[in-house]
Amino acid sequence: MQTAVLQLQRQNIMRLPADPSQLAVARQFAEEAAERFGLDETDSYQFKLAVSEAVANAIEHGCPFPDGTVALELIEETDSLSAEVTDCGVFTTKMVADQGSLLERGRGLAFMTVFVDELDILRGESHTVVRLTKHRPGLTG
Repeated sequence: MQTAVLQLQRQNIMRLPADPSQLAVARQFAEEAAERFGLDETDSYQFKLAVSEAVANAIEHGCPFPDGTVALELIEETDSLSAEVTDCGVFTTKMVADQGSLLERGRGLAFMTVFVDELDILRGESHTVVRLTKHRPGLTG
């Protein structure tokens, strides 16, 4: 007898004004999702920080939707929790002329990768999506 695996999926979408004052709202939204998903305190905190950084980058470096917002979508599946941060900017990478210099800025992507299991950047012609994924501890595929 074959057992079917049920893929549960909950989606929560939030549009935030593209203003740094909204970062606390994004952090709370991510933290609540992480707790519902069952992440422990450390993983929940890491997920929240990564989401906050992605939203901050969308606000500072991206381009808001015509209504002045950026989107934050939380996607809960059986084995993973993901956040997708979307803005209307076009993602580009900047080359650093002097690789030996210590940069005060521009380390957001590296920062996020420390705290999540997967980081994907989906580039469209008129938008960018940063997808952050944290896997459920203890599940093997």
